[in-house]
Amino acid sequence: MLIFQLILINIAFLVSFALLLPSFPWLFGLNALLLLALAIMRYRYYHRQNNQVLQALLHGLRNLQDGDFSISLAIPKENKANKANEIQAEVLTLFNQVTDKLRQEKQSIYQRELLLDKVVNASDVVTVLVNHRDTIIFANRAAEYFFRQNSLLGLSWASLLADKLPELISHHDKDNAIIQLLLNDVNVNDDQVKAKTKTEQSWHLSRHHLKLHGSRHQLTLLKPLTQAMHQQELQTWKKVIRVINHELNNSIAPISSMCHSGNILAERLNEPQLIRVFATISKRINKLAEFIQSYSQLARLSRPQKQTFDLIKTLKQLQELYQFSLSCQDTSLLFSGDESQIEQLLINLLKNAEQACPDKDSAVSVSRQQGKLVITVRDFGSGMPVEVLTKAFLPYYSTKADGSGIGLSICREISDGHQGQITLNNHPQGGLQVDVHFPIS
Repeated sequence: MLIFQLILINIAFLVSFALLLPSFPWLFGLNALLLLALAIMRYRYYHRQNNQVLQALLHGLRNLQDGDFSISLAIPKENKANKANEIQAEVLTLFNQVTDKLRQEKQSIYQRELLLDKVVNASDVVTVLVNHRDTIIFANRAAEYFFRQNSLLGLSWASLLADKLPELISHHDKDNAIIQLLLNDVNVNDDQVKAKTKTEQSWHLSRHHLKLHGSRHQLTLLKPLTQAMHQQELQTWKKVIRVINHELNNSIAPISSMCHSGNILAERLNEPQLIRVFATISKRINKLAEFIQSYSQLARLSRPQKQTFDLIKTLKQLQELYQFSLSCQDTSLLFSGDESQIEQLLINLLKNAEQACPDKDSAVSVSRQQGKLVITVRDFGSGMPVEVLTKAFLPYYSTKADGSGIGLSICREISDGHQGQITLNNHPQGGLQVDVHFPIS
């Protein structure tokens, strides 16, 4: 467009030269000055316009270099109206389209990174990324909880293992294996007991070697397997109990009937010795039936059918059966769970507390702590020995002469079914304290 205008100015100059110069030289000079001024003005206009476009592009590219994709270049109206400058308008439009696409890609990547960060931090898999200098550059919340550190970033991986988990150093040559680690029992809440005792837990160790930004990195993953193995073991126990329960009940029923008939016959014959024999057999059969009944409770425990109910009302109803003091700031507390299972859990804990100290009422408190509902049941007995605390949740383990060893196992099963956690600890002022943590929906 500029060249075409300059050509027109030259033509006008030649025409004025041919027509005005011989007769009117002063008019030719004035016309030549005007044409020269017009040519300079058009040149400066196009030069300034091109500079503005280039400056806008330069400013936009610098913003992109700094990672700012929010820039958008304005297209001058002259560029839209003038066909000769359609290329400039197309360049500016294309730049805006590219920045829009880059901005969308950046937002999409940010959302994916945010989602990935939430998923990794919500996972119970211990995740640690170490660079080529053996320095931790990423660790999720599960890793911070596992190593009891508020932040692991910048720490030496080797020093951390030597200080917190020396058992893992012996597995440095394994990239994919199931290992056993001696760790504190999560079901025990007493720090003194934790310091003295450790339990063997199963973990899946996985190591991955990768390159990031041209440097060698190592990703270490530790997945807990103890809980899953416990659930699998519990399901196996349930199946065995069902089979034994079925077979024994099939045998006990006819034996009990025959024993009852034999006892009636012995009374008719007036045989005291035979009556004692049948009475002893009946007594032992009843004991065996009670034994089977208590053990079948664990096998009959189903998945919780959650409904909203008033937990305080349930506890007050239990006060009619067991003597305990209730402490709670709320007069009514709605909780989403299986009411019958929660009631069974409370009955088992209150029954244990009453047996531990029958002369003094136990204490129950309900509170909210860090987004969780905490139910605490405390007795005022002698507490539990350290070796018993670490085995209290094992199925069929009991120190009582007439205990079945499934009360606390049922409590843990109910707690796990409600995505909760149950812990034991000896109270500093005496007695055993059981804390049950439930997530608040």
